[in-house]
Amino acid sequence: MAMAGAALEMASGKVSQRQPALPALILVDSSFKPVCYNAEAVRVLTYPQDPKRVHSLAKHIETTLDPVLSLFRVPSQPPGRVCIQSGRRHYAARTFAFNNYRHGPASTDSLHPQLALLLERQNHNVVDLGSVAEQFHLTPREKETLQFLMEGLTGKEIAHRMSISPHTVKTFLRLVTSKMQVTGRTEILGKILTLNF
Repeated sequence: MAMAGAALEMASGKVSQRQPALPALILVDSSFKPVCYNAEAVRVLTYPQDPKRVHSLAKHIETTLDPVLSLFRVPSQPPGRVCIQSGRRHYAARTFAFNNYRHGPASTDSLHPQLALLLERQNHNVVDLGSVAEQFHLTPREKETLQFLMEGLTGKEIAHRMSISPHTVKTFLRLVTSKMQVTGRTEILGKILTLNF
């Protein structure tokens, strides 16, 4: 009976409410001002307000993002993990730089996106890395490496975020695997997700 109901729902064109949320994407220009964003980014950055009721939506989004984007205005010190809070939810901002290919006169550079921010929701109820670090006697840098690993970053990406070499990242990961008595990255993640704190 339940299967018949599901088939009828599919035939009627109804969409399941369990579909994953679309990614929140923001494009930023060379002066680190948001120039474009999708509907999910608007929803995240205006929560708990209704976006339709926000006076001067563009100004609201620019003000909300300013503390995050100010971190990118110091080129000698790229930011590490950047987080945005929306209500009780936390989002990690992954950044992607655009290549410097331009069409048209150089004077229009400020109109072209320089950076993309992809906001990914973080579920802090799943893992308490402070407890993990305490249980396995991890140093602050080992804990930081583990945090980036949990976010799905590659060794090179972790090295860039921590301003260290990929070789040093490998060393930190070897120390973490030794202390946790596992043999690799997959086992690290598996063990963490089975811990109860």
